[in-house]
Amino acid sequence: MTDTRTPRPARAFHAAVLLASTLTAAVSQAQMGPEEGPGGPVTSGQSLREVVISSRRSIEERFQAAGSLVVVDRQDIEQMGVDTTVDVLRQLPGLQVTTGANGGIEIRMRGLDGSATRVMIDGQRSAGRAQLPIDQLPADLIERIEIVRSPSAEFSGSSGGTVNIVLRQASPQRSAMFRLTDNVAFGDHNPRLWLMRTGPIGGDAQTPSRPPWSFFMGVWLADSYSGFNQELETQSPTTLSRSDARSRTERRDWMLIPRLSGRIGRDQVSLRGNISGSSTDGSYLQRLSDGSTLRSETSKTERDSWQLGGDWTRRLGVGKLETSWSGNRQSDELLRQRAAGTRYDEDRTESTWQLKSKLTGSRESLLWMTGIEYENRQAHGSSLDSAFGSVGLERLQSRIERLALWGQNEWELPAKTTLTLGLRGESVRLQSQVNTARSQQQLDFWQPSLHTRTPISETAQWRMNIARVTRQPSVWDLLDRAVPSQGDNSPTNPDQLGNPNLRPEVTQTFDIGVEQRLPGQGQAGLSLFMRRTGDVIATELFEQSGQWVSQRQNIGSAHTVGLEGDLKRPLASSGWARDWMLTANATVLQSRMSDGPREGTAIPGQPSYTLSLGAAKPMRRTGGTFGGLSASLNGPASLSTPTLSGRERARITLDAHVGHSVPRKGFWRVGVYNLGDAPVERSRSYRDAGASIHERSKTYYAPRIYASIGAQL
Repeated sequence: MTDTRTPRPARAFHAAVLLASTLTAAVSQAQMGPEEGPGGPVTSGQSLREVVISSRRSIEERFQAAGSLVVVDRQDIEQMGVDTTVDVLRQLPGLQVTTGANGGIEIRMRGLDGSATRVMIDGQRSAGRAQLPIDQLPADLIERIEIVRSPSAEFSGSSGGTVNIVLRQASPQRSAMFRLTDNVAFGDHNPRLWLMRTGPIGGDAQTPSRPPWSFFMGVWLADSYSGFNQELETQSPTTLSRSDARSRTERRDWMLIPRLSGRIGRDQVSLRGNISGSSTDGSYLQRLSDGSTLRSETSKTERDSWQLGGDWTRRLGVGKLETSWSGNRQSDELLRQRAAGTRYDEDRTESTWQLKSKLTGSRESLLWMTGIEYENRQAHGSSLDSAFGSVGLERLQSRIERLALWGQNEWELPAKTTLTLGLRGESVRLQSQVNTARSQQQLDFWQPSLHTRTPISETAQWRMNIARVTRQPSVWDLLDRAVPSQGDNSPTNPDQLGNPNLRPEVTQTFDIGVEQRLPGQGQAGLSLFMRRTGDVIATELFEQSGQWVSQRQNIGSAHTVGLEGDLKRPLASSGWARDWMLTANATVLQSRMSDGPREGTAIPGQPSYTLSLGAAKPMRRTGGTFGGLSASLNGPASLSTPTLSGRERARITLDAHVGHSVPRKGFWRVGVYNLGDAPVERSRSYRDAGASIHERSKTYYAPRIYASIGAQL
């Protein structure tokens, strides 16, 4: 057994518990008036400002939140007239959404690496390395999207930020709709069907004194076809070889989404669930320039998953107590059959359980909050590579347990400044086991935060945020085993190796910026952000036993400085097209490793700039034509490691859509993703047996065309 970094968790975490408990008690006493007390009545002066969004909250909420927060609700999403969840994300400030180098959707905040952005569904990180296919989920399924750009004690978040996608909730308003969509990619047609129904269960929706229980039921069925075409070139002092690769994946998904909400006495209760499944069939073929087959492989994956959760809210004399629990589980069975007659099999299951409880109180609109969180993420399964016989059989198990206690309070300072101080204590245990080899770590973290908000005028304000956050590794990254690459092993297509000694990434954050309201629900913002990160988690590439492998490692400390601006402005205010809205987001950033083997180089994979630009005419309730065009630009990024030099070129992607709606009846919409089929271009240089080797790859993902019709019933 290997046991690494086993500090004193009990003393540090008990101290955090004691401090947060003391803070909560002191704050509670300070906020209670003479007529208040535990279980006492709430006076008229004790108005409680909502933090968890339960009704209409537009982007204007950005100016009232304690931290840098953007919320887009159901009404905003309907006006966008978009097709999928990713279409919504592309129109939000501070986000860049592109197709990543692996073909999946990559979401970045502040231009930082995609792994620095935490994406959650209903406030919970989904189980499995492949989350819900948010690039295909219909926008009609989304209740709201919350973007937390500055960490706090409550929203510890990540060094980039947090995106929380909240699915539709139960509603007493009776409504039903369906949508049928056809997607075309690589010449293949793939239908998608979405059905939903909401309404009351018993009671009378028109009688507020007797609010009914409400339900929501959604059904989603989808076929998809994806893949890439790749051009590869390897050059050495004596040879030049070229090959072409073709990968295709056909996927079939289904999902059932039930929701239920109502009251039990004074308490508000809601239940939610997702039950889904998918199956995929894939093929990979790599040929040399002379037509001979270099590598051929087929794969098949079966996946089942579920996610359950519940929320309970009770009003108390001192405020409001909110408790939520959730759990999800995803199981995968993967089979890859190689032309050489060998195969790779993997069965894996990942589950997550989470419990949160938060007590919120206020006096004169200033909030105090305290809460506790527990999360348990587990992964287990087995893998077998027949190329190595029985030696290739591996039993896998890993776990990350996290316990956190936090508290924060608001104070009013001169110049109408609001100060929010918070403290979060976390205790984290990381465990992994492959066959009989075990590894364990026990770590404790303090995460203080400070945020100020100062009005400049009735329409402008500036913010400052200082915080410390941690980012946990994936449970799969902790497993000390190698997953063979699909295709010919090379620096551009390496095997994947786990790392049981991987430690959480710790980041000190500083943000300062200005926000401005604009006419017509427009907004603008400009912020400077700095990050100092220790134990940076990055992918290292090296050669091992004659095979190229990539591994997530802690590569040292780094500094990042960036400038970000965002804009949402009606074009009519500038004398341009009526009803059209311009959205833009740009980030320029520079990073440098301050120690470790990469000292003086940029963080690998992080672009030097990003830009998103879009113009859209929203879909109105009164009907009419709508549409839009958007562009996303990712700047060049360094891919260098201590043993190789590499670079990913800048890439721009274009999307467009147009449609027409008829009030209270339905709509049609057509659009194209990835106009122009912009490739991902990478280059690598390394030395082998004293000779310099250069590899270049160019990967095309093909445009995707879709046509959609929908009706309200």
